[in-house]
Amino acid sequence: MTYVVGADFGTLSVRVTLMDCDSGATVASVSEGYPLHRNPADPLMARQSHVDHMASLVRATRGAIKAAGIDGHDIAAFAADTTGSSVVVVDENLQPLADYYLWADHSAHAEAEEITALARREGLEALDWCGGTYSHEWGYAKLLHFLRNNPDKRDQVATALEHCDMVAATLSGVKDVSDIPRSICAMGHKWMWNPKWGG
Repeated sequence: MTYVVGADFGTLSVRVTLMDCDSGATVASVSEGYPLHRNPADPLMARQSHVDHMASLVRATRGAIKAAGIDGHDIAAFAADTTGSSVVVVDENLQPLADYYLWADHSAHAEAEEITALARREGLEALDWCGGTYSHEWGYAKLLHFLRNNPDKRDQVATALEHCDMVAATLSGVKDVSDIPRSICAMGHKWMWNPKWGG
């Protein structure tokens, strides 16, 4: 038999489902939680650790394999979805320089307002595609907030990644920032990427 694994990274846990390719039946489903870091002194903050995410994924996947009573070598494919826009800033070796700014992290509201004002002043067409306002939940606002609040780490920053791209890179063994394929949905919508602008 051949199986596929689907992993759904949510706000508080990752859910792993193992399915039989022949019948389409769910064979096992296991959920493993991870901490959400909040700060009572800063209610806008919501952070999570990449290490915690990966450890929970391993536990949930092993749990699903055990519950199904199958050999892990019979798994033919793995698919994942993640929260967005959850952003992690990494160095040149794809090591996180801090925790994910979770989608629910609203720390970057001032940065989002600045980006919106500048985009309006410059007539940036991309703003029209996302409701006319750049959100504090999206990548550039979170990256700018990180840079302003972590001046000691600026020289180490290679890029910022969406959760979905970091998970894919980690699981596929990508080690070079330039080799990471990016999610077109996240890049187009939350990072205002467009080929006509050269990026």
